[in-house]
Amino acid sequence: MSTPIVTRGDDALTFTTSPTDVMRFLAGGDENSPDVYVEELAPGDGPPLHRHPWVTWEVVVAGRIRVLVGEDTYEAGAGDLIFTPPNVPHTFMAIGDGPAKLVGINWPGGFHHLYAKMAPLFQVAGPPDFGALAAAAAEHGAEILGPPLAHLESAGGVQPPIPPADR
Repeated sequence: MSTPIVTRGDDALTFTTSPTDVMRFLAGGDENSPDVYVEELAPGDGPPLHRHPWVTWEVVVAGRIRVLVGEDTYEAGAGDLIFTPPNVPHTFMAIGDGPAKLVGINWPGGFHHLYAKMAPLFQVAGPPDFGALAAAAAEHGAEILGPPLAHLESAGGVQPPIPPADR
C-alpha cells in the first residue's frame, strides 16, 4: 500500500452483534495488509471463546476489559495492549460500570469478511445459533471453542475447554 488513506469513522464498515456491541473496520485488509478496527462493548459483552490463525493486537482506549488468553486471565484498562498470538484460545468482555472501547489490528487481514458473515447471525431474538457461528468461523479459518467469558465465569471457571492448537 503506497497511497495514503484516511477513513472517517462515519465511513467505516460497521457491524453490530448486539445493540451494545459495535465493530467498525477502518481498514479491511487481506493477506498483505492488516485489518484495523474499533470495537465498542457494554459491560458483560464480548465474543465467544475462539481461536484463529492471525495475530491480534488490541489497545484499550476506554473502559476496562477482562481477557482470557490461553490459560491466563488479565484485566486491562485504557492504554493497555493485549497481544494474542495465532491459534491461541481467547475471549474477553467489558467489565465495570461503563462501556469499553478497543482499537485492534489483525495480521494478516481478512477478519472483516468473517465479521460480515457472522454479524447477521446475532440479529435474532435470543441467543445466536452457535452451530451456524462455528460454520461461518470455520469458513474463514477460525474456531468457536466455547461460550463468551461472562458465561464461562458464571459456570464457575474461566479455563478454556480446549488447549492451544499445535499448528
